[in-house]
Amino acid sequence: MPYWLNILLGFAALLAGADLLVRGSSKIARGFGVPPVVIGLTLVAYGTSAPEFAVSSAASLGGAGEIALGNVTGSNIANIGLILGLASLVRPLEVESTLVRREAPLLVLVTLLVPLFFLGGHLERWAGMLLFAGGIGFTWWSLASTRSGAARPVREKLDARGWIVHLFFVGAGLAGLFFGGRWLVSGAVELAGRLGVGERVIGLTVVALGTSLPELATSLVAAVRGESDIAVGNIVGSNIFNLLFVLGGAATLAPITAEVRWPGVWPDFIVAAVFAVILWPFARSRNRLERWEGGVLLALYAAFVVFTVLNG
Repeated sequence: MPYWLNILLGFAALLAGADLLVRGSSKIARGFGVPPVVIGLTLVAYGTSAPEFAVSSAASLGGAGEIALGNVTGSNIANIGLILGLASLVRPLEVESTLVRREAPLLVLVTLLVPLFFLGGHLERWAGMLLFAGGIGFTWWSLASTRSGAARPVREKLDARGWIVHLFFVGAGLAGLFFGGRWLVSGAVELAGRLGVGERVIGLTVVALGTSLPELATSLVAAVRGESDIAVGNIVGSNIFNLLFVLGGAATLAPITAEVRWPGVWPDFIVAAVFAVILWPFARSRNRLERWEGGVLLALYAAFVVFTVLNG
């Protein structure tokens, strides 16, 4: 298939797969009485980040490590700058106090620590396995909070047919993500060659934006409906998932090589860290993201994209 058709089919399959996965997993979670903020931090966040996992894993196995890494850092930057920026412009977002105290600083910490694994020029399998294990620990920690009574549980009764339908959604969503990831990476690599730009730039822009579309749709809809817990939790959880599960899983499949000589990948890591650090005090101020704060995030993201393209 021509590269443009691979990219279009890849995006379509990723979006459809993510939508089915989010629908199915969210309903199943609510069937178990999992609170909204935890759904946002875990199942919805992981479901909307599944395209990043599919793309980065396919890129890693295909020897396109710069796309795998650029996809993760670019998606994390887009999640905060573009998606939370737009969502808080639609409606100021209330932020769960527990998220401000625990998950937001954890995101900052993980964003600062992950680049240290690349100091040797490679994210080795052992480091990938360590990050992946950290993701499992984060998931257990988040789910364990349901027993603290800090979050309001929401339970929906599902009959046998409902369980079967939503389990089918999860399976079909995973299939869409698998094939969409393969098609998108194939088309993106060819596009980079035709445009004469590096795979890193394509990963940071085209691929990162494409795989962030599920987060964009989910958070905007949640903001419009007043579901701030899911809107913000989705982004924070997705970014942690990207750094631990996506990078960790991709490196476990095949070590990821990065250009560590300055500038190399360091500007991308620095910008991702800056956005994570900015988000924390913004969220702490009265436990909400105001419209002007969303405007700041959006302006910073636009500047990042322009700088990346001009210097790619």
